[in-house]
Amino acid sequence: MDLGLKGKCALVTAASRGLGRASALALAAEGAKVAVAGRDAKVLDELVQELRAVGASDAMAVRMDLARHETLRPSVDAVAEKFGGLDIFLGNTGGPASGPFLSVSREAWQTAINEILLPLVDLSRAVLPHMQAAGGGRIMFVTTVGVKMVQPNMVLSDSLRLAIVGLAKSLSIEFAHENIMVNCLCPGPFATDRMEDLIVASMERDGLSRSDAEAVWLDEVPARKFGDPGDFGAIVATLASSRGGFITGTAIALDGGKSRAY
Repeated sequence: MDLGLKGKCALVTAASRGLGRASALALAAEGAKVAVAGRDAKVLDELVQELRAVGASDAMAVRMDLARHETLRPSVDAVAEKFGGLDIFLGNTGGPASGPFLSVSREAWQTAINEILLPLVDLSRAVLPHMQAAGGGRIMFVTTVGVKMVQPNMVLSDSLRLAIVGLAKSLSIEFAHENIMVNCLCPGPFATDRMEDLIVASMERDGLSRSDAEAVWLDEVPARKFGDPGDFGAIVATLASSRGGFITGTAIALDGGKSRAY
């Protein structure tokens, strides 16, 4: 199926690895112009070469530290100037520390707010004028299945990403009449570096074997497996396309059935 993304201009943050990387590759394979943002210049440069190899000849990298809010709008504007606009924004962020509530310091809460919630506020404020000028666009935030069912030792992630769902819902109502669709993607356990970090943390914190630590994440997943990041990217590409033109204000679970929510 031709999704009609050829020539569309996309920005993906936290794109160096995992779901951000898979999403950037999926958009590139559909012919979109893709800018990838992150902190590791070497990894980003390597990713740009991959993006060009699969079809995004104009792919570019943007050094971006999400915690430095003053740099975000200039970075977005630079991408829009290079591409001649901005049609698609995938707001991905790194995952915060895991652990039970009483082990999480106030400083950790503040850091997570500065690195997960506020960057998506600032980036949305930066990308929206470009989408308004283009007559439409797609905004997608990567959250977690924890916004639908809380997860053990994930209080930081689950709490702050619920706030992101509220942000997306508000934006979806405010901007739908301008053909700007805003949605959240709520991944369960995917086979990513982040998942590996969480498994190792469970092993070290709780004294679990690897198989038992993996079971912590898979026991409630009817599919009984970790997700393929490529499948996540395919959903991103679909929502970014004209096929996603009547989908807004949703929080879509991509979790192998883990969430029991409707």
